Amino acid sequence: MVTYRIDTATLWEVPQDVGATWEHVERLERQGPPGDAERVVWLRILGALAAAERLAWSDVARHGGPVRLADLAVAEPVPAAAWRPLLRLAQVLHRRGLLDAADAVVDAVRRAAQAAAVVPGVDEDARRDCSAVLAFADQGQGRVRYGTGRYSEAVHLFSSALERRTRDGAPDDQVGASRIALAAASARATGDPGAGRGGTGPAARARATV
Repeated sequence: MVTYRIDTATLWEVPQDVGATWEHVERLERQGPPGDAERVVWLRILGALAAAERLAWSDVARHGGPVRLADLAVAEPVPAAAWRPLLRLAQVLHRRGLLDAADAVVDAVRRAAQAAAVVPGVDEDARRDCSAVLAFADQGQGRVRYGTGRYSEAVHLFSSALERRTRDGAPDDQVGASRIALAAASARATGDPGAGRGGTGPAARARATV
């Protein structure tokens, strides 16, 4: 089982065993499309960003989303099946430094999930799914703001993600990731001189983030 930890200075995931993680990626590749979602995440974590982006776009298209960024606007509202693939893509775009593109992708998902959550007669399962997706959107955009030094905005977004995840009973690793991120952003926002020091969060995990 492969795992990672969260670097508390950068908020990026760090693989515990690089060799074992690459072996896991190869196993996922042999699974074909069922393994693609998790493979995108691990390729990003390993720093294979070009491969991660190609695979992410392919996964988005397979789930009914746009095939390129230029098609995003005409694809709205993006279908629910493409929400998580698009969020994984946005994480890759962020890691590549394409911050405006990452924001555009997340915003499209956010608009679709917000609209779906208030459709008359929406059932509880659908509402909770929208809330989970919105928590991932908050967490992802919080990391973008954190990485560009906009710490107060990051605090707001991480707080929102944590509130949703706590209220909805999200998995412990997701709640933990939001707590780590909120603590780091809060420290930076208040000028804590120790906030920029490296370290790792306590929770290791072995499955895809989104």
